[in-house]
Amino acid sequence: MRFNSPDHPGCHGTLSPEASDDTGLNTPVLRRALLPIALVATIVTPALGTVTPIATNGVAAGRTTSIVPGITYAVIRRPGPQVLHVVTYRANARLRIAPVQASGLLTNRATLTSAMQARLAAGATAGINADYFNLATGTPSGVLAIGTGLLASPEGARAALTIGAGGILAVGRLSLSGRYQALDETGATPFPIHTFRAVNRPLPTSVTSDVVVYTPDYGAATPALAGAEVTVALDDGVGLTTNTRLMGTVIAQTTGGGSLIAPGQVVISGTGESGTSIVVELPIGARVEIEAAVPGIAPDVWGAVGGGPMIVEGGIPVSDAGEGFTRSQRTGRTTRTAVGQTADGAILMVVSEGPQQGVRGYSSAEQGVMMASLGAIEAIGFDSGGSSLMAIGQNQLIPWSRERRIADALVAYYAGAQLSIPTDNRVTPNGDGVADQLTLGAQSPVAGRTVVTITSRDGGFAATPVDITGDPAYTPITIDPSVLGMADGPYTVTTFLTPLDSSEPTSQARQIVVDGTLGSLRVASRTTSTGTTRKVAVATSFTLSRPARVTITVATSTGRVVATIARNRSLADGRHSLTWRGMIGTSTAPVGGYSVTVLARGPYGQSGLRGTVRIK
Repeated sequence: MRFNSPDHPGCHGTLSPEASDDTGLNTPVLRRALLPIALVATIVTPALGTVTPIATNGVAAGRTTSIVPGITYAVIRRPGPQVLHVVTYRANARLRIAPVQASGLLTNRATLTSAMQARLAAGATAGINADYFNLATGTPSGVLAIGTGLLASPEGARAALTIGAGGILAVGRLSLSGRYQALDETGATPFPIHTFRAVNRPLPTSVTSDVVVYTPDYGAATPALAGAEVTVALDDGVGLTTNTRLMGTVIAQTTGGGSLIAPGQVVISGTGESGTSIVVELPIGARVEIEAAVPGIAPDVWGAVGGGPMIVEGGIPVSDAGEGFTRSQRTGRTTRTAVGQTADGAILMVVSEGPQQGVRGYSSAEQGVMMASLGAIEAIGFDSGGSSLMAIGQNQLIPWSRERRIADALVAYYAGAQLSIPTDNRVTPNGDGVADQLTLGAQSPVAGRTVVTITSRDGGFAATPVDITGDPAYTPITIDPSVLGMADGPYTVTTFLTPLDSSEPTSQARQIVVDGTLGSLRVASRTTSTGTTRKVAVATSFTLSRPARVTITVATSTGRVVATIARNRSLADGRHSLTWRGMIGTSTAPVGGYSVTVLARGPYGQSGLRGTVRIK
């Protein structure tokens, strides 16, 4: 479905400085990033690196995973190479998807992780970044409407996404037709109708006469301006809503900006002649009517959020929608975010990795082809580069060295019991400080009784770490097998939610594995030089708590495997040490960062550890 609204003279049409792919706000990292360590000067001192677990199941392993009924997550790998993170949303009575303002104020950005954390108790399940934003003010570049509440006015030069009732998406350009009028309720004095240019979007300094309306979503006070403004207390005490005529009373006049904005109030702010007319026509005590009309936003809408460009229409990729983007924003191959809808109504939330993650990445046109190949019949791009993010629960999944703060996001909610998906469902309680315990979270989005149980598959173990009754909440659960007395083996963790309003109870279960087979990995390198001859040795030691088949590989910092130390070798329990002599083919390994991966397959599946090391 597509809608088009003609640009209105009151529509904000000036593009603002935004986050772009080359702002430098994120330091690019590779998927298998080397974590640098301090090295002493002598060349023969062992260079020890970090040790991390290798995900063999769960989200980090890239397997298609059911998050909640109706929502799945998957990683798709394609030639190029390309890596796609895909959340598929299929509507049901307990699901909802809507835009959110990341921090709580339009002038403050926040990370997607923190935005999700703040909404876990409300049932937040999966989220992606959304609109571009102004680097100076932090405000989104386009529209932001939560329900019919208008937080930011549209950018008429770009497409926006509207989420209709039931999760029906529409992609197209929106515009604001804002108007206000002083009222003489006796009818004796007719006042002219005036327009306002934007909502919660400061006027460019080049504009000499115009009007903006501010709401509490902007912040505690309006920005400085060379003009005048009035504060209006709205009769309904709620706030600015789209396509609704609102009545209010002027309670204050100010010049120079800085007007305080309390809940249930708006500020009409004008410069030049517009500011003069505001002061004259709207004295304290005057009655005023305000309307922020945005054709395309229906009364039952779940929300609207800016972005662009449109990249799929009617199932056909759109190579250039003629929107207000620079050539570099459209053609650069980078990490990108998109959302689309398939013919059967499924919503696709997709983040494709880019060069910063060690893969090729897409241009905007290529992104449209990719979304169409996934079945999207309508799709829109969102902010890209370092702003491209995806979270399942509070776990951000796109590899970045630092998470960029964003203006807004698109979040899917589930109104039932949730148990967070572990990054890896394997916990290895062998005392080496790596994955010795696992933390899950029970989400209860309605008031009720929450019970969490842990049971072994053989029925020999049962525990109830959580049994509470209260308001909607997110409850973290730390599973430490050594404390709980859990032997190695498979377990089921289940959360049950019984609502206090007697509505239908819900539950969700996750499978975890306690497996202490592999632990205490240590990797050290030693380089010796005699004249022009250089010799390298990398020693890898680890402990097995039981016999296992072990595979050990060495890779460069970019992930290219250059040596196999052991392949499916049967080893007994105990401490083991194997050495790689530093040869890649017939040549000695060059100076640089490397990783050593140890995989051990035992009776409870495969576990893995990876250690990093620097060869000098």
